[in-house]
Amino acid sequence: MTLGQRISQYRKGLGISQEELGGRLGVSRQAVSKWETDAAAPDMNNLMALAREFGVSVAELTETPEAPAPAPLEAAPGPEAAALSAISPARPRRFFWPVVCAVLAAALAAALLAAALQKPHTVVTDPGILEPEIPDTDFALVWANRDGRTEFLELGEQEGLFPFGTSLELTAPEEVLDTDFGAVKYHTAVCGAVTVEYDRIDVADLLWETITGLSTIASSVRTPRDIAPGSTQDDVLAAYGDELVYCLKEADSYSLVRHDYYYVFSDFVSDRTMSGYYAVLFFMENGKVAGISVEALGELGDWYAPDQVSRFPVVDGEPDFSQREEPEQEELSDTQRVYIAWNQLVTNNNLSAEEEYGYRRDVFSLLPDMDWGEFRAMGNAVQPDDTLFSFMWWLANQESYSSSEILWIQLGCTAKGLDGAYSESYCGILSSAFFYNPVTFAKALSTDGGDAEVKWSAMMGTAYDAELYPVELQTALDALDAAMDSGAFTDAEAGWAQLLRLYLTTPIDSLSELPKTPAEMA
Repeated sequence: MTLGQRISQYRKGLGISQEELGGRLGVSRQAVSKWETDAAAPDMNNLMALAREFGVSVAELTETPEAPAPAPLEAAPGPEAAALSAISPARPRRFFWPVVCAVLAAALAAALLAAALQKPHTVVTDPGILEPEIPDTDFALVWANRDGRTEFLELGEQEGLFPFGTSLELTAPEEVLDTDFGAVKYHTAVCGAVTVEYDRIDVADLLWETITGLSTIASSVRTPRDIAPGSTQDDVLAAYGDELVYCLKEADSYSLVRHDYYYVFSDFVSDRTMSGYYAVLFFMENGKVAGISVEALGELGDWYAPDQVSRFPVVDGEPDFSQREEPEQEELSDTQRVYIAWNQLVTNNNLSAEEEYGYRRDVFSLLPDMDWGEFRAMGNAVQPDDTLFSFMWWLANQESYSSSEILWIQLGCTAKGLDGAYSESYCGILSSAFFYNPVTFAKALSTDGGDAEVKWSAMMGTAYDAELYPVELQTALDALDAAMDSGAFTDAEAGWAQLLRLYLTTPIDSLSELPKTPAEMA
């Protein structure tokens, strides 16, 4: 069992949703979903928080039982196969319990019907026996096998068991998730260029499997209308036209690949086990299809119908924004903006460089205006400090800081609610910024218009924590000395650099006796 499966099992044992677990931990529902599907792994802070919520040790939570190693399998052909296995984790399920209940009810009826008709379910053991036909619907993926023969898989109930009469072979261990209904198990099978998601249902002496999702990033795989990764926007519009819905890039939900926007074609389909809307998603990047996902939406209905907010009808090949409605805007405090931006940075792996820059700017530029008590209240209701200290840990462990970020860190050291243990932890953020670039840190102190008390607090906090790291401190002092000797500072900057150095080389017990500004040093 994978770590994600154990997290899912413990959560369900508590009888709580992904959203509620995320609320307790101070992370988004999407983050919990990615953990449970092994699309991402929780960091140590979140592992400890998870273990505490589940009432187990971290070792017990992360322990992997021994299991026989799967036999090596030959990868499917095509240069894209390895890439797909590497970047295409299992996506969250959209097949929910009301549908499962309906499936089980249908299974009992189907068992009686099968017995009456004396047509037991057939398991295909030789993929070469069945010659593929044309898919019945648009909700399929088509490709050519090693022999050049056309194969396809289509959403819905299958005639046989995996690999459903095709030549597909696993290129990664198959993921299997148990459900609260022992008769149903969720499977995710990465088969080189194609990833297949299917449910295995075993009830009333009847065994069958239903495909609920297909996805690809390989140019060798196409839809029944001949659209494949690499096809242009014009190709997509020519094939599907005004049947498409144009969708803005979602802010924080799962996606197959990086993209700028996406098109969706959906329709209602009904078979013995699944009645509802199916959809084909075309993820578009730089005007070309970057990936294709085929989904069974279950009880979500026509999830991708135009809503005039983020999804719009296509008219004459163009998105129709004429009825566009602005989403309701909640008045956010500066603290809430920091919390939202930080969560995007740590949970959303689909951010563009521009989006990442914007969220990072929000986090650092609003540090001086934060209310740390308000931030604490946004986290885990049982252990509210966990979220706050996780945020501080993130601030202190950045690979780099810009000159503006260093200034904002200094200005944020006296923000509302930053006292006691919180203040001590913030000292670690100050020293991290100082160690990263001592010269820029000293220059930031000399910025015109800054509050003298804030600058004094920043020097005090930096010195308080920096003494715990003598090697790093000496390296930083050497950098300051070299900059002063080389004339890298203006007169004003040199004064603050000298005062900062004085604070860093004075015993902690004597810091309060030092001058607060360069002018007081004369």
